[in-house]
Amino acid sequence: MTETEIHDQFVETYMHILKYIGDFVSVPTRPYKITFEAYIVMQMIATSEEPLTLVKIANEQRVSRSAIARQINVLLDLKYIDQTTNTKDRRIKYLSLTPTGLKVEQAISDASNKRFHQWLQVYGEKRANDMLRYITDAEKKATTMGFSGFSGLHDKRSAHAGYSDPRV
Repeated sequence: MTETEIHDQFVETYMHILKYIGDFVSVPTRPYKITFEAYIVMQMIATSEEPLTLVKIANEQRVSRSAIARQINVLLDLKYIDQTTNTKDRRIKYLSLTPTGLKVEQAISDASNKRFHQWLQVYGEKRANDMLRYITDAEKKATTMGFSGFSGLHDKRSAHAGYSDPRV
């Protein structure tokens, strides 16, 4: 294949597969009217050994506080989570799952795990591991070359107005 043909195949793959992976992963969250990102917030709360706050979640996910606040507001409206104010510092609010939220988080986790298991049975563990290694390697190489990398583009806490590809 020529470089042009590889580029065309990459664009084709992106347009019809890669940009829809998030939709594929999000299927188990749809019945509960939340995004996959909101589910991840619920999962973090459910599995954390210490009380979580919006700031801790934003830092761990490498996204802005406002991005997490949007997810938290949806979860609060649906009564999947509660906030408890720290008695010594009222600015700090600890997040916890409600009984309904606990059931929803578990149901989504079960459905997501089942869906992933089915995909793994079809695709195979070796090919899945190879794909994950390839994506991780591509991220590292992009960062080493001077690109901001995939996770850097995802991290909305810093402006990308000055982003440019490295000069070769």
